[in-house]
Amino acid sequence: MTCFVTVGSTRFDELANEVLSNASASALRAVGVRRIKIQLGAGEWNDDVRERVFNGVVAAEGIGEAAGIPVEYYRYKPCIREDMEEAMLIIGHAGAGTCLESLKLARPFIVVVNENLMDNHQLELAKELARDEHLLYCAVSQLHSTLSSQLLFSLKPYSPPNQSAVARFIDRRMGLTSS
Repeated sequence: MTCFVTVGSTRFDELANEVLSNASASALRAVGVRRIKIQLGAGEWNDDVRERVFNGVVAAEGIGEAAGIPVEYYRYKPCIREDMEEAMLIIGHAGAGTCLESLKLARPFIVVVNENLMDNHQLELAKELARDEHLLYCAVSQLHSTLSSQLLFSLKPYSPPNQSAVARFIDRRMGLTSS
């Protein structure tokens, strides 16, 4: 089983490094992950991960090993959907696009909230989707324990709202229709 990790277009070094920590990599192995693929963006590996996982060699893309699991990473691709489709578990930042793409694919999804963001609207989105049991969310420091959650592989599928009903509601509110 492949786990895909995405940090998006901004730096989220804490997430990328935590996924490859001994605790989180061991938790991934315990749930059946046999390959980790990471979209790193502009991020950097910390000294421990650089040495332990990548033998000190870091470039625009690379391969390594964490807790006996093969790891590969790249910085950017025009489209990451193929990597998301290939994965059986997705871990990512709480950006709306990443959340919706992951939910459409009906994969177990853990949102790791970037607590360094000033206006953390991502936390609000993650809380709402978690309340309905469509995903799990956590802080970086809780990732390894969240991977052990009983809910991880029994999350509810997400059904997008009926767009025509939403459009009719907006039209009525704007006074464009009376029905």
